[in-house]
Amino acid sequence: MTFVHRLVWSAVVACLPGLACLVCPAFADEAAVPVEQDAAVEQSKPEGEAAAEDGQELLNDAINAKLEIDEIDDFGRVLDLCKKAIERGLDEGSMKFANDLYTGTLIDRAAMLTGAIVDADQPDPNWRRIRAFAMRDLNEVVARDPTYGSVHLMMARLEALPGGNRERAKAAATKALELLGDDQLPRAQANLVLAALEDDPEKQLRFYDAAVELAPRDADVRRARGLHLLMQDEYERAREDLDVAIAEEPDDASLREALGMACMMSEQFEAAREAFDKAIELDPEAAGPLLQRARVFAVEGERDKALADIDRAVDLAPRDQSARLLRARILQQAGQSERALADVESVLQQDAEMPAALELKGLIAAERQDYPEAIRSFRKLAAKNPDDPIVLSQLGTLYLAAKQPREAIRRFTKALEADGEAFAALRGRSDAEISIGDHVAAIADLEKAHTIKPDDTGILNNLAWLLATSPNDAIRDAARAITLAEKACEATEWKEGHIISTLAAGHAEKGDFESAQKFSRKAIDADTAAGGDVEDQLKNELANYEAGKPWRERQEMPEGGDAAKPDDEAIKPAKNEPAEPAATAAKEQKPRRPFDE
Repeated sequence: MTFVHRLVWSAVVACLPGLACLVCPAFADEAAVPVEQDAAVEQSKPEGEAAAEDGQELLNDAINAKLEIDEIDDFGRVLDLCKKAIERGLDEGSMKFANDLYTGTLIDRAAMLTGAIVDADQPDPNWRRIRAFAMRDLNEVVARDPTYGSVHLMMARLEALPGGNRERAKAAATKALELLGDDQLPRAQANLVLAALEDDPEKQLRFYDAAVELAPRDADVRRARGLHLLMQDEYERAREDLDVAIAEEPDDASLREALGMACMMSEQFEAAREAFDKAIELDPEAAGPLLQRARVFAVEGERDKALADIDRAVDLAPRDQSARLLRARILQQAGQSERALADVESVLQQDAEMPAALELKGLIAAERQDYPEAIRSFRKLAAKNPDDPIVLSQLGTLYLAAKQPREAIRRFTKALEADGEAFAALRGRSDAEISIGDHVAAIADLEKAHTIKPDDTGILNNLAWLLATSPNDAIRDAARAITLAEKACEATEWKEGHIISTLAAGHAEKGDFESAQKFSRKAIDADTAAGGDVEDQLKNELANYEAGKPWRERQEMPEGGDAAKPDDEAIKPAKNEPAEPAATAAKEQKPRRPFDE
């Protein structure tokens, strides 16, 4: 019989004199003494028996108080009465009962406090204080009797929260599994705690799998594994778990929202929209599903619907800055940078260091070619994330766009110190190195980038260009330049004039000026069809090939200055050819190679 059953049954049989002796000896004494003998018996009782009776009365009051508990403060009265009853003295059976009642009341109060934190949709703002009170009760229970698995489970769940002790949480969850026996749902909850405390996704999944095996139809268990799978990009498996959870709790809007996320991430936008629609229907005052549906609308090009959802979300949750940032991103993509910037500034007024807002402000400034402002925003980001290769690479790109290639190289180098395989940093640093004429360093970075992304057309083109045109004799390799350039041309369907011109340069380096002229003219035609961005450059190259000269190029971008101009050493005409035509052509060229994409 559980303690609760004992408690209720005791209260019932106390009213039945014939059965009282089966539950509590004190009740048996009370039933056996006739009313008219009370006074005489009372006078004749030894002092110890009288004290025991006083203790029993207090215990009876504690039982009644326990049955009448209505709010958290009522637990304290039960505990106080139990203490007083024990202090006054009880017979052996009643003493055990009083101690059990005291322990059970501690457990019940801790359970109510724990539930107010871990089971509430919106935890109490003072949850840390509530946790402290609950942990005090639970620690006292363990000191009195360490065999309650449910107590160790509550301790694990509370310690697993922010600010708790992870090691104590793991120990408590493990102990709970030892003590809970065949109680499957609590065992599943203990596995969920262990999963949440694990850093390795594979180990986490093993705990989630164990939880699902124990409680396959529990909505919270399936939700937990579904969200984990969603974070691991296993969208279909996540949907399976979320579908089961929804079948158990069809009116839970948060489950519908999570299902919509799984569908959206797997690009099943119609199913995602349907899930978000249902979530909004179930909880029309929730901002989250509106924001997610807005993302679906934005992806599908329905910008007005997306903005309408976001406007509604902002009204519902005016302090939720993610809604304003999403609206700012959509407005930015729509070319409405002023409105976008207004939202970003509104967010930064509330949190001047918010990374997402700083990033978006920097991107808007970069679109306006206000590179000093963009750099200021990204420097703040880099200060907060000094080892983030993505942020450092973005900052390097901005310095390069601002024509500060050496500072760009410094930032790209920091990114590569954080992650030696950071492709964007390798590509960016090679661009900066090309722009200052450091072809040896550029080749090294391009070669490494090529091993990471062997089919990247920008890398193929830039590497081939250096192999074909560098003034450094030790670098040039006509055959490899042609191979790389052909691959880039095929990947871009022969539509990119500047890439076709690289193939022409490779043939010119090989000495095949007929092929060089053919591909150079093809490059001009492709560029003209695309709008003629580099027509003058391409015509200068063709003139060189018609004169029987290979192309030589080294850019020199002054720090903080205008676009690079080739110096005298940058132009090396073919042997036995007059230098002037090639030099003249090179001086007129525009430095386009670092910015092919």
